[in-house]
Formats: sequence, C-alpha cells, structure tokens
Amino acid sequence: MSSPKTEKKITPPRSFGWMAEYADEHQLLDACRKVRDSGYTRTDAFAPFPVHGIDEALGIKPTVLPWIVLCLGLTGMSGALLMEWWMNAVSYPYIISGKPYFSLPAFIPVMFECTILFSAFTTFFAMIFLNGLPKFNNPVFTNPRFDRSTDDRFFLWVDSRDKYFNADKVKGLLESTSPLSLDTVKEDESSDHVPSVIWRVLAAVILISLIPGSIVLRMRASRSEDPRWHVFFDMDFQPKKKAQQTSSLFADNRASRPPVAGTIARGDLTESDPYYLGYTPADVALNAMPATARMVSLQETSKPDQGTPPAPAPKADAPKADAPKADAPKADAPKADAPKADAPKADASASAGAAPAVEPELPWVKEFPFSSADEKMMALGKLKYETNCAACHGYAGNGDGLVSQRALQLAQGYWVQPTSLHEPRVQQQPVGKIFHTITNGRGKMGSYGGALSAKERWAIVLYVKALQRSRDAKLDDVPEGQRGKLTAAEVSDKK
Repeated sequence: MSSPKTEKKITPPRSFGWMAEYADEHQLLDACRKVRDSGYTRTDAFAPFPVHGIDEALGIKPTVLPWIVLCLGLTGMSGALLMEWWMNAVSYPYIISGKPYFSLPAFIPVMFECTILFSAFTTFFAMIFLNGLPKFNNPVFTNPRFDRSTDDRFFLWVDSRDKYFNADKVKGLLESTSPLSLDTVKEDESSDHVPSVIWRVLAAVILISLIPGSIVLRMRASRSEDPRWHVFFDMDFQPKKKAQQTSSLFADNRASRPPVAGTIARGDLTESDPYYLGYTPADVALNAMPATARMVSLQETSKPDQGTPPAPAPKADAPKADAPKADAPKADAPKADAPKADAPKADASASAGAAPAVEPELPWVKEFPFSSADEKMMALGKLKYETNCAACHGYAGNGDGLVSQRALQLAQGYWVQPTSLHEPRVQQQPVGKIFHTITNGRGKMGSYGGALSAKERWAIVLYVKALQRSRDAKLDDVPEGQRGKLTAAEVSDKK
C-alpha cells in the first residue's frame, strides 16, 4: 500500500508595501512630504525625469560614501608612500639622477596614481554594497502600471520593512494624497529556477577565461628557444644607432652627437681659470702661441675628436734656419731612382703637400689645483670612474672594459680599442692634460664636460693617477706602520 503524497503547502504572496500613482511631480512632492512628516524612512519615489527637491521631500540624508572614499584614498596614498620608501630607501637603496633615497617630490606621481586607483575602486564597490546590489528582481516590477514610470506617471512606494509600517495606516495616509491608483506591492510569484543551460554557459566562460592566464604562467615557468611574439613591432625593432656607429644624417657621419660648439652651461663661464681648463691661459699668452684667443676662450672649444687645437702652419715668408740651401750639395741624399727600403709610404695628405697634424703642448697644470686630495676625494673619483669610464677602459684601466670586450666579440669593424691608462705616454701626461681629455674628449671618446662637474673630473684624474701608481708602487709608498705586514717576497718585489 503506497503512502499518500504530501501536498505542497501554498502560501500567499508576501506583501512589500503600498505604491501610489500620481499624474504630475507636484502631487508626488506633496505626497512625499506627508509620508516624511509621518516618520516613514524606507520610502522611494519614481519619476520619468529628475525632480528638483525630491531628496529633501523624502528626507534622504547625505550618504556616507564620500567619507568612505576619502578614507580609502588616504590609505592608497599612504600605502604608496610606504611602498616607495621601503623599495628605494630600505630594501634596495638606489641613487636615481642624484636624488636622495627618500625624495618626496619624486614619489608624488605614484602617490597620486594610487590615491585615484583606491578612490575609484572604493566608489565602485561601495556604491554596489550601499545600494544592495546585485539585485536581480524588484517587487515593484510586479505592478503592471509601473511601466509608465519611464513615460508620464509618478510613483511613491512605502516599504513594509519600515519600523513604523502599518498596512492600514499607510493605506489611509496615501489615500489622503489623492493618488490616481493605490496598489499593494506583492512578491513575484514566477519561478526562481535557473535553467541548466545558463550554468553550462557560465562554466564554459569561466574555463575559457582561465586559458590566457595558464599560457602566461606556462611561459614564465618554462624556457623556449623560439623567438617571442612581437605584438608591437615598433617597440622591438626601433630605428636607432649605437655609440661609435656611422650615420648618414649628419655631415661628420657620426651617430653620437658632440656638444654644440660655443655653448656654455649657466655658471660655467670660467674661461681663464686653470681649474676648469687643465692648462694656464696666462702662460699661453706669455708664450705668444698662435691662435691664443681660440685656445684660451671656451667659446671656441675644439671638437672632441681633436682634443686640443691643431698647431698653425708656418708662415710662407718665415726663414728656415736649418733648411739647406738650394744649390748646396747633399752628401747623404739618396738618388731619385734609388729604392727606399725602410721609408714609410706617404699618405694622401702628405702626397698633397699637407703637413701632418702636430698637437701643440699647452702649459698643462702639473699639480692638482686643490688641496683636498684626501680619501673622500679619492672615493669620489673611484665612484665616477667606475660609473663613466670603467665600461670602456676597464676597472683596472687596461682598456678592456665590458663594452670593449663585447664590441671586439661582435667584430663589426668600427670599434676602436680604448687606450690603456698604463701606457708610458699616458703615465707621463700631466694631470691637466688628462683633465683636458676628459673634458673635451679625444678620438672616438666623447666629451664628459657636460656630464661631470669640474670637481668630479679632477677626482677621476686623481683616481687614474692612483691606478697608474699602483702598478709601479715601491716600498717607500707603504706607510712605515704597515711595512711589517709585508712578507719577504713582497718586500723584494717592492724594492
């Protein structure tokens, strides 16, 4: 015998309050004021266009949303400041463009962006939360007359969840406002069952959205010999020229541009100070060297690849003391048709009658023009040398820096081996000449006069001299208090 089926209990639709309909906005405002004055707060008004004064008529208080956004915006700003301080000043101290580790002006852009980011997300999610969203249905939609709220009708709803709600009292209150209609808002009786196809589509969308992330994770965790995908070709293949390459854009065929001749940085007009030149202009004038004004004045500084101004050609009418007379016999002169075994071939300039360029010796500064040649100055020179010079000349000054090694490996033909700072001719150079070379450049070495201050250039010269001295150090160079630490073999080497 089968048991009787349990019948499903049928419950009447739940009531969500009363809704009154009005013909114009003036009746709606009067009704809102009466409902507000009666103490009801869970109310809402619906109109086809904005109605001025509706917030005051309903008694709607200012929302707490601005305070939430303010607090979260300040949180984003403080978090950005804390993050930058930790990254730049604590976890990984790194000097950027000479700024201090904690540089508030440099941190402002990131602080501003994080403030806007936190404020925008807070506004979006707080609006959803405070408005009770997401809400897939609203009981007011069960009233067929409510469709005219977007056309020509105005509605006022009193929610049954109001703490002062009484169905009969609310009905009588709304009837006193002379509405066109007054209906109770009932629960939607339609089925709440979600079709299975909706769940299948949602699951498929979620699975498909995981594919790009899985590909990215796989690429980050694995290695591949295949080239990467070039989404933006102009970012990966840019028309550019590297240092010391040729370029047809300029008359001198150089890709690296030297400083514009005749330009002087503000505050650096020191054309008569040996501290900024490396030589003594007064001695140049005393020696009556040609082109004195051009040598002395920084307004006509020579090009970086020339180093110093070329020597002037001798005057045509000047007598030559050591030149033999035209009719004097030349005892040791070879015959015209005699072969010259060891004579070097003349270049194009010599065959054209041009004299080879001879670099004049200026009255270089032989002593450092400062008295603070201490450990602090040496540390500054070491820092600037390793930052600007070691890439080509090497940390030991042998001319074998990483840039040079890489260029020699590429063997592209245009690279010039950097000079070793331990060559005898470089070791014999006065400090002023080395300073002059750093300032104006030489050969394919560019000018560093605009990148380094005069103090930094002199500090580099001091460190270069220390590198050179380290190769030929003697026992007398070691302080007496530390000579006892040397072994017998080291002492013999020092001697």
